[in-house]
Amino acid sequence: MTALRFRRATEQDARLLAELAEKTFRDTYTQFNTPENMDSHCSKSFGEEIQRAEIRDARRESWLGEIDGKLVAFAQLILDKACPPVPGKRGIEILRFYVDSSQHGKGVAYRMMDELAARSAALDAEVLWLGVWDQNTHATAFYKRCQFETVGTKTFTLGTEVQSDWVMSRDLRRS
Repeated sequence: MTALRFRRATEQDARLLAELAEKTFRDTYTQFNTPENMDSHCSKSFGEEIQRAEIRDARRESWLGEIDGKLVAFAQLILDKACPPVPGKRGIEILRFYVDSSQHGKGVAYRMMDELAARSAALDAEVLWLGVWDQNTHATAFYKRCQFETVGTKTFTLGTEVQSDWVMSRDLRRS
């Protein structure tokens, strides 16, 4: 792999981040959902101004993975957000975690997860957690390999469909 680097997003990254965010979401979920539900979700979740506002939000951190200056991965952390099934521990939520399909199987996702865990530990989080669609067996298996365990469930609304997610958490003190 050539030079992979991770950095925090800036407002100047909003357009490219929005494009990658929508592309990776559609690549992952289009085959499982109706076009109407996908379009509804994407129009509410992705766009240059939406991503710019998220980058500006002091409660979030958007992280980018680049290879030779090209954006290939991104993740978003929600700071100081407790994991409901794991009460009493300082948590950080991974709201989004995506790698462009051109980089699947090349170690980018593992390196990005290591970066997020290190960042979360540096912010004194005890638990790193996320929700993952219960039908996304590939992602669930990846998170398990990254020391996450299933601790509960929650719902996720995609357009008009309510879907079920696993809540998975990783104890950062054991990592």
